[in-house]
Amino acid sequence: MIPIQVYVVLRKALLFVCLSLPMQLMADKCGTFGSHFKSRQEAISKGERILAPDLPFSFLSENKHFLIHYALTGNGSVDPRDNDRNTIPDYVEACARAFEYAYVVEVDSMGFLPTPNNGENGSAPYDVYIIEFADQGFYGLTTVRESLPNSTNKHAYSLTYIEVDNNYSPNDKNAFGNQSFNTFGLDALNITAAHEYHHAIQLANYGMNDQQYDVSFYEMFSTWLEFHLYPEIKDYHFYVKDYFLEPRKNRFGQRNVQEISSGYANALFLEYLHDKVGNAPLIQIWQEIGRKTYAYHALEMTLQANFTPLHQLWCGYQERVFQTGIRAIDKDSNEVFRDARTFPELIGAIEVADPTALFTGTIYPYESRLSTCILPSFTEIADTAHILISIAYQDFFRNFGSQDMSFSIAINGNSNNTPIGLSNYYADINTSSIPFCSVIRLAGGKYDLPAERVYPNPVLLSKHKTINFPVPSTSIVGDKVQLNIFTPSGMPVLAKQLAIIIDYDNTTPYMNTLVARLDEILDLKPGVYLFTLTDTEKTDSYSGKFIVKP
Repeated sequence: MIPIQVYVVLRKALLFVCLSLPMQLMADKCGTFGSHFKSRQEAISKGERILAPDLPFSFLSENKHFLIHYALTGNGSVDPRDNDRNTIPDYVEACARAFEYAYVVEVDSMGFLPTPNNGENGSAPYDVYIIEFADQGFYGLTTVRESLPNSTNKHAYSLTYIEVDNNYSPNDKNAFGNQSFNTFGLDALNITAAHEYHHAIQLANYGMNDQQYDVSFYEMFSTWLEFHLYPEIKDYHFYVKDYFLEPRKNRFGQRNVQEISSGYANALFLEYLHDKVGNAPLIQIWQEIGRKTYAYHALEMTLQANFTPLHQLWCGYQERVFQTGIRAIDKDSNEVFRDARTFPELIGAIEVADPTALFTGTIYPYESRLSTCILPSFTEIADTAHILISIAYQDFFRNFGSQDMSFSIAINGNSNNTPIGLSNYYADINTSSIPFCSVIRLAGGKYDLPAERVYPNPVLLSKHKTINFPVPSTSIVGDKVQLNIFTPSGMPVLAKQLAIIIDYDNTTPYMNTLVARLDEILDLKPGVYLFTLTDTEKTDSYSGKFIVKP
């Protein structure tokens, strides 16, 4: 059994918690796997020929590793702009550079084998097609076109081609009328090249099993490479934040193809792993996959062979998972994710120790579970304890399939248990003798929690002077938010930028309530109103309605 690892620190700071965001329809990162991959593999097994797009023009990249196919007219045509007047559209040249850069980093620098169809002196370069992806709503697609030797019915090695979008325009809409992309133009093109070219490497050199088990690891790796190659491009934020906002749904190590999106959400694990072990073990993981080992077990086996077992590294990773948002502000940059301050804080259940508290539930192996307990004291200040646990043990991924198991966390004054900082409270963590990691943090001061609804509601013009609006769950005091008020028919009534404040008049015990306060209510007439409230970076929002009466 692994020894329990407990970290206890006293931090004098206000603490803010993230609640669930309103659901957003994000662009898909990649269309490579799932039903698309399965249908192409089935077609190849039947001897059918996979036809790539038929485009009239092509351009060979500078180092002859890639042949970029494109059109100048029709759906999917590229912008003909040619600033250097060499007869090749600038976008096509940018596409070629993006893929060559992916090759330089992933092959020349990191040491992955290139795709095998580059040919001697570039005589058979890898094919990239520029098409229109707006209606499909994903950034890129790597398509199986031919089986390679050593393929079997259970594990196939495949030649592929890649398709990318013709402009990654902010005006593109998918079939549901939503914005097709979160990142646009050349930034989107660059990260797509980094992402999709590694899928080409994965499928050619290391292969994929027939059930696409552990495909989330394939997506996790390609997503990590986006910000490894382009740390200044923040598209991956749209996906990894789901790990913090819905940690159970996006838990690490989900193995079925239906759970592929959890790979995007867990890409930060590879940032941590690369920081700890460097490039060589990452190559070895894929070499083990190439020997027909499922990906997560290949990860376990490789790290064990390098004397850095996954279940032990995982405990350190949980420490980094906890230190995001405001919790990362005072931390050394080597102790947190590179963009830790901009990520949401991990969310969890909240209880008050009155005088004890009990958290119970179920937890999957390699799931992160946070329990937050407000600890009343005899002064007006209440401490807040955060207890993050995660079950992790050796060779978990050797066998396929898992189930959740019961846990309990009791907070009380029993000094025989684990102390919580310098408080008079102690934690008793029980996972039924299953090894686990734990991170315990204590924050001084009242607990700051965003309001859950607009108040007062209804607003009485004869009585009330202000309206308090709920704010996005990632907000902190002093943040700026944009308030927009409309009539039910959509007519704009008011648009104003507000600062988030604490409503000290709200008397909820041990909590400060965060709100955006509007003082201009005399401009409102009796009636029903709709509102939206968005933070200044437009990454989080809240909406609702309220009533105004005389």
